Amino acid sequence: MTDEYERLSAYGTQLILTHARLRDMLDDLRDGIYPGDELATHCMAFCDALIEHHTDEDVNVFPLLSARHPELRAFLAQLSQDHAIISGLVRGVRQDDPEALSALAAVLETHFRGEEKRLVAVLNEVRG
Repeated sequence: MTDEYERLSAYGTQLILTHARLRDMLDDLRDGIYPGDELATHCMAFCDALIEHHTDEDVNVFPLLSARHPELRAFLAQLSQDHAIISGLVRGVRQDDPEALSALAAVLETHFRGEEKRLVAVLNEVRG
């Protein structure tokens, strides 16, 4: 368990970096800088990275935080619900729904801000 806590102790800072990378990828998709087939490739890369990030949070991060910080349980449950909503929007993006990318961007920004505001300091303080 100590290894997991050590990994999480840097996760707060990593969370900000991951969100920045995902925001940049999403901006590039929305700005249409990728032509034709490249767009599909970058869209899939973004969707895969986003789902992987949320799966890691749901499976590894949130259970540990919930055990250590019961006061965050309701917030963590809301974040997991957000992940389910975001997964639905990702399906729309993958199916080339033109509205889905804008909806995804709006939901993600609110979601990312909430995580950064409430979790970064907590994650950076985690110790085994």
